Amino acid sequence: MRRRRDERAYDRRVTEPESVPHDSEAPAPGDGAEPDGPFSRAYTNYVLVMVLLVMIFNNMDRTVLSILVEPIKDEFDLTDTEMGAVMGLAFTLVYTFTALPVARLADYRTRRSIVAVGLFVWSAFTAATAAVQNFVQLFLMRMGVGIGEAAGTAPSVSLLSDYVPPSRRGRGVSVVSIGAVTGMGLGMILGGTVNELYGWRMAFVAAGVPGMFLALVLRLTVREPARGASEKGRSVEGESVAEVVRYLLGNRTYLLILTANAFALFAAMGRNLWEPTFLVRTYEMGTASAGIWYFVTSPVPSILGIYLGGFFADRFGVRDGRWYFFVPAIGQVISVPILIAFLLWPADDVFAMPAFVAASGIEVVPVAFVLSFIGSVFGSFFTAPFIATIQGVSKLRMRAMAAALSTMVSSFVGLAAGPLLVGVLSDHFTAEYGADALRYSLLVPTAAPLLSALVCVLGASAVAADLDRAKRS
Repeated sequence: MRRRRDERAYDRRVTEPESVPHDSEAPAPGDGAEPDGPFSRAYTNYVLVMVLLVMIFNNMDRTVLSILVEPIKDEFDLTDTEMGAVMGLAFTLVYTFTALPVARLADYRTRRSIVAVGLFVWSAFTAATAAVQNFVQLFLMRMGVGIGEAAGTAPSVSLLSDYVPPSRRGRGVSVVSIGAVTGMGLGMILGGTVNELYGWRMAFVAAGVPGMFLALVLRLTVREPARGASEKGRSVEGESVAEVVRYLLGNRTYLLILTANAFALFAAMGRNLWEPTFLVRTYEMGTASAGIWYFVTSPVPSILGIYLGGFFADRFGVRDGRWYFFVPAIGQVISVPILIAFLLWPADDVFAMPAFVAASGIEVVPVAFVLSFIGSVFGSFFTAPFIATIQGVSKLRMRAMAAALSTMVSSFVGLAAGPLLVGVLSDHFTAEYGADALRYSLLVPTAAPLLSALVCVLGASAVAADLDRAKRS
């Protein structure tokens, strides 16, 4: 009972502008705030850019290891199964146990500070990975990254939901996913290039150190909005953890997103974390070239797909909430056969580039790379609609918890199981397929989005009612 009274008191402190002049919990008069948002459009855009940068470093530090598989594997004499465990399982083991407590804290305390501390911690562990001497130490460092990154996605999504009103939320929260795929791609380029110049250890230093400085800038310049600042009239009353879990697991739309997102990220993480190594082995590239081509053919088109998914969901979802599920389903059904074709297409099937491109040294491009580009656009349609809908069906004081629970489930299925399964299958297929073993093992996660699409189509009828119910809560 005492705890509930304390929480109500905190509710009053963070929602009454006159009570928070020193922590900037609400916009000051004259800030140019719009009626559908707490701050001016310019400042909101600045915060969107800051969250974008946070998510870039979040995923760059998480995935830089992927482009360094071959040199690390050779130095420590590891198998693909062990590398799959380091890439996914090590991170997920810790993330699973820390995400919910951190999210609960974010639903009641200053989110920008939580994100800043998390950013500093995961960046420090990434830089420290440069000193590892064996598999166990490498595994432990990746677990450390998971500790910090538990403070990344969920508090950031909750923060943005109070900056961006529902009418623009699909596009607004898309920066979280755009930052994720951008960071993944930049991590491949940075890691591959630094590895060739200075070795794989310096790649971790280059990826980790800048994030420690960004953490300070974030803490000093991003203001904490009041809960529900972008949605006037909604209750900010807090609930116990048991009540939050009961509400979320009793919400059909939320459960459907948990399931659909798990299948989608099983595919994304299983394929994306091994794809640079696939390019190294199948197309006989160096780590720098593989990182660049991976960035061009997967993260770059995924950025476009994430924005388009949010745009179409916002555009059509205003009239019919089912489109927040239809848009992901359409993208996934189109992407799967295209990405399967990318994996199976002969590596020596190329087309000549125009003379002005050939002059830069790129004379031919594999046909498969074009397929990867197209498939990655459609395959990313699901991310922004899922994130926006989770925030829409959640009460204000459970948004970070809702995001964290979703991320925890999808990470356990996608990030832990996806890369590990691909590594196990690759080792199993090596005797029969040799260098092509990874190609065939990647087919398993690549087909998984069809199951996600099926869940979306079957469950779309529940979305509109659940969004309306949350607005009345």
